[in-house]
Amino acid sequence: CSNCGRPICPDCMVYAAVGIKCPECAGQPTGARAAKRRVGRAAGAATGAVVTKTLIAINVAVFLVSIAQGSGALAPANDFIDRWALNGFAVADGEWWRLLTGAFLHASIIHIAFNMLMLWWFGQALEAALGRGRFIGVYLVSALAGSAGALLLTDPGVDTVGASGAVFGILGAGLVLER
Repeated sequence: CSNCGRPICPDCMVYAAVGIKCPECAGQPTGARAAKRRVGRAAGAATGAVVTKTLIAINVAVFLVSIAQGSGALAPANDFIDRWALNGFAVADGEWWRLLTGAFLHASIIHIAFNMLMLWWFGQALEAALGRGRFIGVYLVSALAGSAGALLLTDPGVDTVGASGAVFGILGAGLVLER
C-alpha cells in the first residue's frame, strides 16, 4: 500500500490517483461488511424493477379486460374504450381521470406489445437509477404530459389511448441521466 506500506494481494488492490492502496486506506468495506454488501446486492437483484413489473401487469390486465368485453378477436371493446379513453370533450366536462386512464388502454395487441417491451427494456434501468418512488413519479408525470400533448395536437372528439407518452417520458428521463 502506498499509504500504510502493508503488502496487498492482487485481488484486494485499489488503484488510486496517488498509487495502489489497500482496501482499508481506500475506504472500501472489507471482510464481513463487504460480504454482507455482496449478499444484499444479490438478494436485491431478484426483486428489482418491482414498479416496472407492476406497471406492465396493470397495462396487460386492463388490456385483457378490454378484450374480454370486446369481440373476442384480440380487439378491445369499443364501449370500454369510450368510457375510459382520453377524450377532450369528456375532460372538459369534468372527467379528469381520463388523463391517466387513457394511458393504461391500448388499441391492439401490437400497440401494447411494443409499449410494454419498451417499458421493460428502459424502465428497469431507470427504476434502478432513480429508485421506485421517483420512477413512478416520472412515469405518472410523463403519462399526464403525454395526455396534455395529445389534447393539444389531436381532434378533441377523437379517443386517444396508449402508454406511449409515459414510455417516451421514461426515455427522456434516461437521456437526461445519461447526459
